[in-house]
Amino acid sequence: MVNITDQNDIVLDILSRVQKALAAAKGELTPDLVKGVEADIRADWGSDRVFIAKRCGEGYGNRNSRIFRDYLAGERVKLLSRRYELSERQVLRIVKAPVK
Repeated sequence: MVNITDQNDIVLDILSRVQKALAAAKGELTPDLVKGVEADIRADWGSDRVFIAKRCGEGYGNRNSRIFRDYLAGERVKLLSRRYELSERQVLRIVKAPVK
């Protein structure tokens, strides 16, 4: 069973709902089951803008530390944005952020 730790994660929410519906239907995937899950998801998530991270499980802190380290080593922002699949603006936000 999917363990939802963040109610704002649409991917985990969808997986959890499908698992619950399949368990209730004793594993039989029917068109009515699919329509019901879809209706529930659209009711809760419809018209929302959601962000789905490309890398599950990797903390942003580790990635941001590597970006900052590479930037201090002289890497260009354009190269870092390509390497880490971020916009140049996001890379700049990371390297200009106050150190904690």
